Amino acid sequence: MNEENDLFESKHATLWRISMWANGLAPILFFIFILLALGQIFQYNLFAHNQYHTDLLGLFARYPLYVPDVILQMARFILQGAVYYLVLKGVSLGLDMIIETNINYREKKLKGN
Repeated sequence: MNEENDLFESKHATLWRISMWANGLAPILFFIFILLALGQIFQYNLFAHNQYHTDLLGLFARYPLYVPDVILQMARFILQGAVYYLVLKGVSLGLDMIIETNINYREKKLKGN
């Protein structure tokens, strides 16, 4: 029983904590990037008000080229957030796999002796 408790060392705990932080931070970061994408609408609304003295829909009616620009800017933030989300999830899963593999090898080594 004591051998099983020795399988999980302090370095495993450190890696596991990093994994948990990465896993917890991933959805928060993605949500922030979604908010930044929605903030593009407000930024263009402010731009329309300051430059052209109209609202966002008036800007789109007068200059329809701004419609795809807003959409692409929003898509850029969402895609960037998705990439960060996937990277953090990958780091989390990779660290979990490293810990589990190391513990499995130690367990097999102890059973072999």
